Amino acid sequence: MHDNYPSFPGFENVSLEDSYVLDIAVHPGVLTLELDLLLLLGHPRYGTPPPGERACFRPATLVFASVRDLHWTGQSVIKPAIDASGSADFGSVDSLARLDASYKIVGDWGEIILRSDAPSLCIHPASTT
Repeated sequence: MHDNYPSFPGFENVSLEDSYVLDIAVHPGVLTLELDLLLLLGHPRYGTPPPGERACFRPATLVFASVRDLHWTGQSVIKPAIDASGSADFGSVDSLARLDASYKIVGDWGEIILRSDAPSLCIHPASTT
């Protein structure tokens, strides 16, 4: 069975492809991606983009808990992009899908295939700066 992330609970009305990966951390049993997440119109936390912003972004954490197996290829090509403000990001999430008993997540930072519980997405309050 093959399911893409928009069908995952909690991932409705978000665009990982248009979001920015700020950090990736692997710890025993857990994979986390810190994101500047693009919310789409229709998401309950969507708000009008502030002046100078092209869309509604919110800080968020994508978490895979109870990781039982993880393979990360393409790490040698990881080079963060630096924007005009000096902030670094590692590109976007090009795809996130469930493949039978595993998940596959792909981006500029490589490809991760893992077996874990279903991913969760925690959206943090908007920055007030």
